[in-house]
Parts: sequence; structure tokens; C-alpha cells
Amino acid sequence: FALTILTSCGGESEQKEAESNLKGKDSIVKPDINNIVEPQVTVPTIKIGQEEWMTEDINVTSYNNGDPISEAKSEKQWKDYGNKKLGCYRKLKNGTYVYNGFAVIDERGIVPIGFAIPNYNQFNKLMTFLGGGDSQSGKATKSLATYSIYIEDWVGDQETGGLEDVEIKTNGNSGFKAKKGGFVYDHGAVGNEGNCSYWWTSSYEGQNKIVVDIGYCSQDLGGGKGIYPSTYGFAIRAIKK
Repeated sequence: FALTILTSCGGESEQKEAESNLKGKDSIVKPDINNIVEPQVTVPTIKIGQEEWMTEDINVTSYNNGDPISEAKSEKQWKDYGNKKLGCYRKLKNGTYVYNGFAVIDERGIVPIGFAIPNYNQFNKLMTFLGGGDSQSGKATKSLATYSIYIEDWVGDQETGGLEDVEIKTNGNSGFKAKKGGFVYDHGAVGNEGNCSYWWTSSYEGQNKIVVDIGYCSQDLGGGKGIYPSTYGFAIRAIKK
């Protein structure tokens, strides 16, 4: 609509009143940018033993300062980023995000503020608290995983039997909610996608980082343990500081 303000004797006061009414009804109030509060990111966690763990793996595509993490969309790209010692990630077909070790140690940060990448001892305490056992069918693995694990086992007697894939059903009672994972080799190929879960730790042995796993990967007590260079790629699960 069009607002017409008439000016006549005493019109100045009428004009001010009309402008005041207009502002009160139709004007747009600009926000005070100095008082804008940044939204808080809620990170789902579960307390297991004395530690508070995230209930999902990291799936970010940028560092904490907003800089993007390079995505390796091919084996060649993954290998090239590793050779240049640059951080990168890859999303596996099952939805798992894996990061090379250079992204893990990047000073810009990759886990939410207030969280950290667990060391090997913290992972080991988690496994022990949940009952330990081997990484294929132990109590800890059954409690951590939300997917069935298939292991190769001998079925039948010695004469007529043979090796078969046997399903190990898990219960996920811990609330950790480990999902089907996998990893990326230094040359970019994907390994063990679907029947194992792997996570980087913040611990080192020599120049390489320690990685832990559950599933059909190894027979170590309370979860598997491996030593890998930063050119490999694994998932990340964070712990509250």
C-alpha cells in the first residue's frame, strides 16, 4: 500500500506520529551482530567405565577452523596426498569416513572441541572393562559392535568337516555402536570393508601410530592392535577430555 502524509498547519506532529506508527507495525529490526550466539553442536556420548566416548565415528569434511579436508576420490589421489604428507579422507561404500594419519595430527584439529583422540591405553581399558576376549568373538567385541561378525572356523569332524564362515552375533550392549568399517592402504586400495572396525589412536610405536580393531582382523586380547604409517587410513572415535 502507499502511505500519503499530508502537510498542513500542525502537520509536523502528524507526520512524526504517522512515521512512529509505521515503524511500530512494518519496520524490520536488524539483529545486533555483536550478540549473536553460535549454535552449540551436540555430540552424542556414552559413559563406559570411567571414560565418556562418542557413540559414532568422526565424519567431518573440514578442520575445526573451517578449512576443508582434501577428499581422495581415487587410489591415485590417496597415494599422492600421502606422498606429500597432506591430510585427506575417503568415504567408504558402507558410509565409514577414514582419514590418513596426516589429517589426524593436523594442528587445525579434527575432533570436536572438548574431545580428544584416545591413546592405546584408553582403548585397552575399554576392552578390559567390557570383558576382554579376542577381537573376533570376545565379550568386548560383542558388546561394542552392532553388526554380525563372520569368522572362518572348522565345522564338522576331522574327516568330513572343513573351514566355513561362521556368524558371530553381537549385542551392542555397551552403547558404543561400532558399525562396519574398513581401512585404506597406503597405495589407496580399500581393505576389510564390512567385517572389521578400525580406529586410530594417539599413541606411537617408533615413527608409526598404533591402530586398534575389532572383528575378523586378529586374535589379540581385548581387540586387535596394529602399527601403521600415516599414509594408511582408518576411522576416528573420540573421547571426552
